[in-house]
Amino acid sequence: MNKRWEILSKKSDDIIKQILINRNIPESEKEDFLNPDFEKGLQDPFQILEMQKAAAHVKGDILKGERLGIFADYDADGIPASAFLYKAIIFLQEKLNSKVLPPAIYIPKREEGYGLSKEGIDSLNKAACQTIFAVDLGSTNKDEISYAKKKGLNVIVLDHHQILKTEFPNEALAVLNLKIKNQTYNFKDFSSAGVAFKFVQSLFQASQISKGAADRFLKWNLDLVAISTICDIVPLLGENRILAKFGLIVLQKTKNLGLQKLYQKMQIDPAKIGPYNVSFQIGPRLNAPGRMDSATESFYLLISEDEKETEKLAIYLDETNKKRQLELDRCLKEAKEKIIKNNLHKKKVILIYDKNWSKGIVGLVAGKLMEEFARPTFVLEEGDKTCSGSARSIQGFHLVETLEKAKEYLVSHGGHARAAGLTLETQHLENLYNRLLEIAETKLKDEDLTPKITIDAVLLTNDINYKLYRQLEKLQPHGFGNPKPVFLSHKMVLEDIRCVGRQLRHLKLKVSGFDAIGFDFGGCFADLKVNEKIDIVYNLDENTYNGESKLQFKILDLKKSPV
Repeated sequence: MNKRWEILSKKSDDIIKQILINRNIPESEKEDFLNPDFEKGLQDPFQILEMQKAAAHVKGDILKGERLGIFADYDADGIPASAFLYKAIIFLQEKLNSKVLPPAIYIPKREEGYGLSKEGIDSLNKAACQTIFAVDLGSTNKDEISYAKKKGLNVIVLDHHQILKTEFPNEALAVLNLKIKNQTYNFKDFSSAGVAFKFVQSLFQASQISKGAADRFLKWNLDLVAISTICDIVPLLGENRILAKFGLIVLQKTKNLGLQKLYQKMQIDPAKIGPYNVSFQIGPRLNAPGRMDSATESFYLLISEDEKETEKLAIYLDETNKKRQLELDRCLKEAKEKIIKNNLHKKKVILIYDKNWSKGIVGLVAGKLMEEFARPTFVLEEGDKTCSGSARSIQGFHLVETLEKAKEYLVSHGGHARAAGLTLETQHLENLYNRLLEIAETKLKDEDLTPKITIDAVLLTNDINYKLYRQLEKLQPHGFGNPKPVFLSHKMVLEDIRCVGRQLRHLKLKVSGFDAIGFDFGGCFADLKVNEKIDIVYNLDENTYNGESKLQFKILDLKKSPV
């Protein structure tokens, strides 16, 4: 109840139109946004720079029966993207009556560091690959790609990370990355699986695969693309919205045996799968092996068609995720203690490190601390000579641009505006922190560091009905770039107040005739009284119990109404 409420300027009396304005969706795109069309909404992949060259080359390799290789990142973007690409290559080999030769795979462990490595390139070279794909990495691996070329390997980069001019991989056969400055393709925000999807589109077209066969493959494998798109927190707008929306439909009736086994292990009802399940249940389990050891098992879960193998892998992913959660809880507890003890939460940037925190966990810790303290947060595994870790940021503090300004203290860095990785010599920790604080002084005001709720519209009780709710459903799927609409209603009468759930952690209210639930709001109970009036900020949801459905407020914040 200490958050700052920011009500967006009212531009329309129509609530849906107001929300679209808030999401920067122009009137001309309203229909496409509310009713995405898979056939008409996807742009020509050959408009992407170097796509023609990449597709023609890979088609040639397949026709010649040459082996392809995949060097994949170890997270829930790189793994599904690579599984999608792997399946597409085998599918195309079969369609072209070529030699069916599954691609060689190399997925590094986290201790090897992020990006292409000479070790991985050597491994794929020994597997007799002629061309290798760098999936969800490679855009800043200039030296490693030069090394691969000297070994006689062609490298095609399928990536979406920021490209640093000084590190551009000039010797790659093709760099398929929408972040290249002279790209004319008018959508820039794919995950790496989105880039892989566009590449496979072009490859099928270049290979003259029948539209029916190509569409069937692309559509039935959208489950993998959707996992990547939702988990990697790219904006669910433009083509991403199409990939996520139709991908969620495929996830509900997936033919992927590994995902089916994972659903069973998690006791998920496939018919009810939505962005929450992908972000907080499926994604973490695919991520867990890469955080704790090796992501290879996650990859094989997604490509295997063996009943016993997928069942075994699903159990392994689930158990590894439980271990990952215990490790996260420990590191998070220790991190909070360090922050409070050293008053770091009163500075504009938090930077903490410890020898007992693993590289696989620090990104998750940074994300949770950033949300709690509303500050850019850097969390590192401390080594005797070097430190490596992750950063998460708030709006207004661009991590890649910031790290570029501090690069004299860094061994390597890369990522996005809000999430990045970095490595530095341990002796430079203090220098780096001082530089980050200097930059924050010029970039961030005190109000930027106060947790904020952005409110889409103020609703009167007469506005809240099933007609509105059904219209709101058309805005789904929600996620980064298209969050669930947030509403504010003033002077709602408190008719009933209860604490529910384990340890009475949650708040259950009846307000002006509507049910409301506030998860982890149980601490507010003592301050509230029946017949008082409150201002309440919420998402509008539907709750079904005993076969009866009702509209319900999911409480985001509340305070007593001014008299």
